[in-house]
Amino acid sequence: MEQRTCNIIMCCKGHCTLPDSGYSPKEAIAAYMSRECGYPMKNYSGALIESILREALFDYISCADNPGFELRNLLAPSFSHDPSLSERICSMFQLTAIRGDAGYVNGFTEALIAQSKTDLGG
Repeated sequence: MEQRTCNIIMCCKGHCTLPDSGYSPKEAIAAYMSRECGYPMKNYSGALIESILREALFDYISCADNPGFELRNLLAPSFSHDPSLSERICSMFQLTAIRGDAGYVNGFTEALIAQSKTDLGG
């Protein structure tokens, strides 16, 4: 798994404490990507955020221990509203397991998590 994917997942899980990271996963991703790429945070919205989330999804699925389970979470029906693809990916990342009984799972490693804490202001 790429470090950026790990960081985006951690943003979705609420672990971003960068300035202006806000309360939503998309705001946290925007704050992280702005810091990472030097591009204004206000420009990270809509199609750009969805594109970033899609790329993270592709990378994550290639490392997931059980990609079928992850895709079921992504495509699970919502009874309250019709979520966008971005909302679905954020929800799936919020539910993603990082550790299991025997240690890290789904492509996560101790090194990725340690670097993520640094990158996200932890």
